[in-house]
Amino acid sequence: MQIDVIARIKTPFDEKFGIPRQSGLASELPGEIHFEKKYSDMKAVEGLEGFDYIWIIWEFEGVAQEEFRPRIRPPRLGGNEYMGVFATRSPFRPNPLGLSCVKLERIEETAAGPVLHVTGADLRNNTPIYDIKPYIPYVDAHPDAKEGFTATTKDYSLNVKIDEETQKKLETVPENLRAGLIQVLSQDPRPAYHDDPVRIYGMKFAGFEVKFRVDGDTVYVVSVDNTSNAE
Repeated sequence: MQIDVIARIKTPFDEKFGIPRQSGLASELPGEIHFEKKYSDMKAVEGLEGFDYIWIIWEFEGVAQEEFRPRIRPPRLGGNEYMGVFATRSPFRPNPLGLSCVKLERIEETAAGPVLHVTGADLRNNTPIYDIKPYIPYVDAHPDAKEGFTATTKDYSLNVKIDEETQKKLETVPENLRAGLIQVLSQDPRPAYHDDPVRIYGMKFAGFEVKFRVDGDTVYVVSVDNTSNAE
């Protein structure tokens, strides 16, 4: 089977570190889906405005593995407990395909074709997208379904504290991105096996360098610096 890249998404993340582990965890995080020229036709999205959410099928990049590994260690289980790869959403799988459900905020008609404005995406900037499908509540939603090992990790969230000086710098982040950034930090972007309360982590976000540390159940934002104009 040959499949084409139909679109690419623009998000605040130019690197993997900091990207939410699942779609919807940072529900305020904005993204834009831009179609490739071949598929950039308003007729192709006709009727999509009638749906609140869409499924996107996309490609994990930079996660190639030499051989199939039937078990992986989910980060939310501390990185020490194994699960079968097909019981997880790990990027290390036979085919590097991701599946995300994002909220469709609006469809913009531009000179280059349709642009889908979405929130809640868990994708790196410029990630290739292979298909888009509408989320249909009466068949896609199963609120009483078993949750497996995720039942013990779904409510994981940390407090985010920002001192007054850093808060002023945070205000230089575009308003439509700030709430998403706070949600990302509350989900603890660190590798699951890290537990050093004095270690400072740096995360690139929409042209900013965000530095933070984690102590217990709190994320302390150390600095927010604009790097987009740095030489």
